[in-house]
Amino acid sequence: MEHEAAEAGHAAGSGFPPFDQIGEFGVSQVFWLIVTFAILYVFVAFVFLPKIRQAVEARDGAIKADVAKAAALSSAADASVKQFEAQIAEARARARDTASKAKAEADAKTAAETTKVEAALNARLAAAESRIAETRAKAMTNVSAVAEDAAAAIAERLTGVKPTPAAVKKAVAGVMGA
Repeated sequence: MEHEAAEAGHAAGSGFPPFDQIGEFGVSQVFWLIVTFAILYVFVAFVFLPKIRQAVEARDGAIKADVAKAAALSSAADASVKQFEAQIAEARARARDTASKAKAEADAKTAAETTKVEAALNARLAAAESRIAETRAKAMTNVSAVAEDAAAAIAERLTGVKPTPAAVKKAVAGVMGA
């Protein structure tokens, strides 16, 4: 019987038991839901978000500091590179100057040596030319003596009369152009 009474009670209600509970427990559940969300909102808004905001700001500050430090190091590196390039250019200029001085010294030494050798060669050439002229003069004196002897012998053989040495010498000198 009790069972029949319970069924009759259900039939008299809304007909759907989960919705029947809303009237009894729904208001208190909604109240505790609002209280729980309000407490959660207060913790999130006043505890967690400030900590998160501080962490984000600290991270932004660290990133900005790192970027500024990197920019300073980059400018210092650029300055070092420019200084290094200036030192390289100065070293190249000194090397060019040293090379041009060495070339000038070598050219001067070569010119001096060339002049010295040319002077020695010119002296040897002059000595050789004088020896040649001497030898030619000796040879020409011998040639004229041989020519006189030959001319005298030819004239004697052709004419049968021995010519005088003065006449032979005069004839040979006239032919030789001396």
